[in-house]
Amino acid sequence: MRYQALLSDADGTLFDFRAGEKNAIATTFDRFHIPVTEENTSLYHRINDAQWKKLERGETTQQKLRVDRFREFLDQSGYAADPEEMSACFVIQLGQQRILLPGAEDFCRLVSEKMPIYLITNGISAVQRSRFTDCVLTPYISGMVISEEIGHSKPHPAMIHKAMADAGVTDPRKAVVFGDSITADIAAANNAGVDSILYTNGGNAPEGHGATYAARDFEEALRIVLG
Repeated sequence: MRYQALLSDADGTLFDFRAGEKNAIATTFDRFHIPVTEENTSLYHRINDAQWKKLERGETTQQKLRVDRFREFLDQSGYAADPEEMSACFVIQLGQQRILLPGAEDFCRLVSEKMPIYLITNGISAVQRSRFTDCVLTPYISGMVISEEIGHSKPHPAMIHKAMADAGVTDPRKAVVFGDSITADIAAANNAGVDSILYTNGGNAPEGHGATYAARDFEEALRIVLG
């Protein structure tokens, strides 16, 4: 078999992060008496996405990001609330979201029969740990490497190296990264010198994506992983 371990991203790759985030932010807004409107939700998404890009570039920390996104939202929207309290509420709500992308469960089950699956995620530790305490994917996951816990975020290669070590894989040619982000997942794989699969969820892979392979769906990804 070509590979001995699959190193998979979580949000946007296995989980429908947008759907889960939508539920969590709606509940958070409601708790703090902020109207759950398309305008407010879109503003939060823009600010949040920009904050995560800053994290990938090493311009912020995850702890700072968690609060800054709500502080910036409140500044721009004009609503009054405590950004730290909003952040804490949102993290709890997001940790309860376990919405999988269609086909993710079968994909993980079939891959886990042949090799260990390790999650490599920039997600917040409390969210990811909470999510996997009661999740249909948990039996198929051998371990998790979370950026907040090791002090490095993708695209830094440290997360790849840690997952490989945990999986007992010493040859970088025997591991493959599976993820939806070119700037985080694929860049981390390239920095670590391992193969990668860009998951496009039905879309076309952009030119110059940098991944070893691109997969439009889980069936295509499964064929690549299992060789």
